[in-house]
Amino acid sequence: MAGMTDRTDTIAGDEPAQSAAKQELRRVMLARRRQVTAAEQQAASAVICAKLTRLLADHPAGVVFSYLAYGREVDLAALHEYLWQSGRRLAVPKTAGLPSGEMRAVLLSPAAELGRAGLGVYEPLDAPEIDPAEIGVVLAPGVAFDAVLNRLGHGKGYYDRFLPRLSAAARVIGVAYKWQVLPEVPVGRYDRPMDGLVTD
Repeated sequence: MAGMTDRTDTIAGDEPAQSAAKQELRRVMLARRRQVTAAEQQAASAVICAKLTRLLADHPAGVVFSYLAYGREVDLAALHEYLWQSGRRLAVPKTAGLPSGEMRAVLLSPAAELGRAGLGVYEPLDAPEIDPAEIGVVLAPGVAFDAVLNRLGHGKGYYDRFLPRLSAAARVIGVAYKWQVLPEVPVGRYDRPMDGLVTD
């Protein structure tokens, strides 16, 4: 991420054809995700949490920026428990009350009271914000990824605006079911490839 600047106010939409391709792929992949059963989610999440536990042992510095699963996303709750028990600081996204597309990092504690944000995602209601420069590892969900680690998100631009604010040493790891990894996904001007990808 060296050399990246804060582009929070300059991120624009994709080209029309590219945007249409992204929207269609999102539609297909989100429909597929809705078909994931609770048992399938639980099994895949257990495998992924175990892999991430080993991975994070090699990256002990900095806050871990994770997420609270929405719908049938890969659920990292077991990993969060491990991080708390090992004394690691854990942060998650905060979007409620912010301009559209803006995301901040707030610390998550085991006792945090959660509420639904505008998109239906759970977020801590009252938690201290942290500087993105303190983050060592980002665990990023997505709608789809490809073989060269490009990520297709939900199209709101939250991660596009947030990732450039990280330190140059931070690593961004995609988290996905194996069926979410495609040969290729449409890539826009401000889409940033992941540094790694963990699946079941």
